[in-house]
Amino acid sequence: MPNEFRAPEGWEGYVNSVIEKTSLLISLGIWEGIDELNLNRWLQNFQTDREKYLGACMLDAFTYRSPKMCHSMMRNILMDLVPNYCKRNSIIDIQSIQHWRNLVDSGVQAVRFVPVNINDGKIKSSAVVAREFIHANDIPQHFIQQPSVLGRAIDNGTKLVVFIDDFAGSGFQFLKFLRQNPIDNYQDKAKFLYAPLCAHQDAIDRIEKETGQVRVIPIDTLTDQHNFFYSCEEGFFRGDKTNSPENARSFYEELFTQCSNKKYLFGMNNQSLTYSFFFSTPNNNIKALYHNELNVWKRLIFRGKS
Repeated sequence: MPNEFRAPEGWEGYVNSVIEKTSLLISLGIWEGIDELNLNRWLQNFQTDREKYLGACMLDAFTYRSPKMCHSMMRNILMDLVPNYCKRNSIIDIQSIQHWRNLVDSGVQAVRFVPVNINDGKIKSSAVVAREFIHANDIPQHFIQQPSVLGRAIDNGTKLVVFIDDFAGSGFQFLKFLRQNPIDNYQDKAKFLYAPLCAHQDAIDRIEKETGQVRVIPIDTLTDQHNFFYSCEEGFFRGDKTNSPENARSFYEELFTQCSNKKYLFGMNNQSLTYSFFFSTPNNNIKALYHNELNVWKRLIFRGKS
């Protein structure tokens, strides 16, 4: 391997094919929420051959969940994950999916959904998740309960509490949420399920180990292999037969020499993910996707929307 990052043989064809594929995803509306202008502005961040190659690698690795995709994931939670969990744990006698839908439409009290909202003064995506969840599933708003009234809901007959969220990277935020909203007093009265749209395996393991009473079942699961700098075939970066992950990391870091805030450059907990929703981008992602700084860097996607 070379001692420094370089564009491998055939890099131009690869870059052109990735940009063409991305433009098609945008033009077809599959990546709804990202437009051609966003893409072109972001691509201007990359000027040299090496930079263009690295930028194409980022685009190629990028997973984007559009409104339609997110709504499909949310319907999966309500119409597949939850009824199956209820049947396995004898929470509700569900005879069929249609029977479950009828129960939902009738306002069944046994299940309630609680958005994960941490009180730390920062803007959160929990309100957006709750709103989109209601819209995607066409359910009454009373199915969504705030943490402050969780005890009342359980006293009124709720047997399963489903915590909904967009993303769990390390699990620390959800554990903080539980410290702010303890559930120890209710563990004999109800079961607790954490169903984020996406979670990293690190978060799943940490939450289930430290709580012992919350089952974590995301729709999408990420692992260390989803790290942008994960060592692929024979130790090469992205399997390119040219660069090491270490050289790629060093070169990526050089791109942000002028950046005023390098926090989470490689994502929280150095997870270096490339996974985003139309309404939020977890800070476990590489910063190159969402950072925006005048005369320094142009973003591809927003960090968060309200």
